Amino acid sequence: MPPIDDSTRPRVAGSVDLTPRQQLAGDHLRMIHDHFRQQLAQLTTAVTELRDGSGDVGVVRESLHRLAPELTAQQVSGLCQQVCRFLTMHHTIEDQSMFPAVATLEAYAPVAARLAEEHLDIHAHLERVDDLALAVRTDPSRVDELVTAVADLREDLESHFAYEEVEMTEPLGLLGLGI
Repeated sequence: MPPIDDSTRPRVAGSVDLTPRQQLAGDHLRMIHDHFRQQLAQLTTAVTELRDGSGDVGVVRESLHRLAPELTAQQVSGLCQQVCRFLTMHHTIEDQSMFPAVATLEAYAPVAARLAEEHLDIHAHLERVDDLALAVRTDPSRVDELVTAVADLREDLESHFAYEEVEMTEPLGLLGLGI
């Protein structure tokens, strides 16, 4: 799957000045994304360590002890599933509530549409990561595929988050939408 093409994204941000109060929704969106960024960093570390054979479960379970490789693979799989579920829930809320509201502002409608399209790309990444996380539990030789899938997800998701944070702050503030 090709990476998200930043050059084709519509740009509107910078057209209005927001009050500090209007800026809060964008700040909150960034905090939510930062939480996902932390989870993705943990997931990246966990799958990389699993691939490298160290399998430090502390990254996955936030503890210092180690488990056998089979159990580590199960823990990594669980973390993958957790990240996938929460991201899907986050994007569903945006698709059903935030983007339709933002699309009522004509200038921002193309941005909302583009972000909704990108959610489909991200969902395809999530399905790939989830499928591979399950596969690694029974076939550890597929761990390299999982590492690559997580890296691809992270690259596109970071790009998506950055674009969304820049382009959604204004319409959220103008509409008075809380996140």
